Amino acid sequence: MSDADRIAKKLGVSNTENGPAISKQSLMDAIGGPLGIAESIIPAFAFSVAFAISKSAVVSVSVASGLALLFIALRLIRRQPVTQAIAGALAIALAAFLALRDGGNAEDYFIPGFITNATYGAVLLISVLVRYPILGFVAQLLFGFEAWRKNKVVYRRAQLVTLIWVGFFGLRLAVQLPLYFSQQVELLAASKVVLGAPAYAGLLVLTWVLLKSLAAKEKQ
Repeated sequence: MSDADRIAKKLGVSNTENGPAISKQSLMDAIGGPLGIAESIIPAFAFSVAFAISKSAVVSVSVASGLALLFIALRLIRRQPVTQAIAGALAIALAAFLALRDGGNAEDYFIPGFITNATYGAVLLISVLVRYPILGFVAQLLFGFEAWRKNKVVYRRAQLVTLIWVGFFGLRLAVQLPLYFSQQVELLAASKVVLGAPAYAGLLVLTWVLLKSLAAKEKQ
């Protein structure tokens, strides 16, 4: 699989006879299919329910971690990439350690997610500030925009789309960090569900619409 095909797949785009296109199936594949959606929703939902009932960090973390590990096992059974499973296991281990360590709290289970969102958002923002917006390279791979940085229209659209991605990760932090610091564990878990796969799918669709419309305009 080429770099262009790999990036297209991650963005929910499939290559057809008529060029790049987005469909329900390609979008589902980008967010991991039914299994990926379940991974995004069920552990966090179970965490919220378990904590609401037990008020115990041990119980809620154990339930969520157990379900997350089950999904990793399913990926291994389905012979999906081992590296992804290993990364998932390490993330779960870190989350569980933070929540269950001496002085830890149930809400600390979500700290790895904060780090991930902050990292992605920072990298994307830096790419804009140094005038090499990452989504410009994506547009080049998908639609063949050569010398896109010299084309003001394409460059500005690349900046806009990249900033939208920055805003997406920033929104997650803006919503979740206040809940974390105020120890609103149930709401924190619920926000992780809402801002997980459903919101990410919406981001992919918006990205496609903005880049596709630009490609259509440039061909005129």
